Amino acid sequence: MFGVLPNFKTVNDPDQPITPIGPAEKFQLVTHYFDPFTFAISSVQAGIEQATNEKESYGQGVLGYSKRYGADFTDAFTNELFVVGVFPALLHEDPRYFRLGHGSGWRRTGYALSRILVARTDSGGQRFNCSEFLGNFTSGSISQLYYPQSERGIGGILTRMSVQISYDAAFNILKEFYPDLKRKFRKSATEPRP
Repeated sequence: MFGVLPNFKTVNDPDQPITPIGPAEKFQLVTHYFDPFTFAISSVQAGIEQATNEKESYGQGVLGYSKRYGADFTDAFTNELFVVGVFPALLHEDPRYFRLGHGSGWRRTGYALSRILVARTDSGGQRFNCSEFLGNFTSGSISQLYYPQSERGIGGILTRMSVQISYDAAFNILKEFYPDLKRKFRKSATEPRP
């Protein structure tokens, strides 16, 4: 999206027949994590944390930045691994976002946000999105191995989990409306100026 954001997990055409994906394809979606955008965003995030001295016990300098970068990159990877690969494969949930693509802006925004709670199953049904919550909890739990002592514990896990779920909800909204924005920008660029 916008020429930089990877968007491999979105089914854009709501009218196309939906084919379920198997475990191998779910893990194939995980491999898209290793996109140049991921490395860049982890660099920026670690830089902001370095500047604000977040994760203070990591220290400053190259070593402190490296620890922050490694933690941020690993957090995002374990999140992707468990939310998109492991739990969807085990629980037969489809990790892709299926655009609604029609209706009012409020309806589509509500739909996009609801996909945090509602998952499509491999058989085409719907149920509570266990993969989103179990995956984020597992990722947060793994972070206990490398986060500073002051950020460990259930509070740290739940904080990282809620932040990631919020990011996922925001990206669902972006995925829902991106094709519309793209058409609008493309149309604006091709219209003659008075």
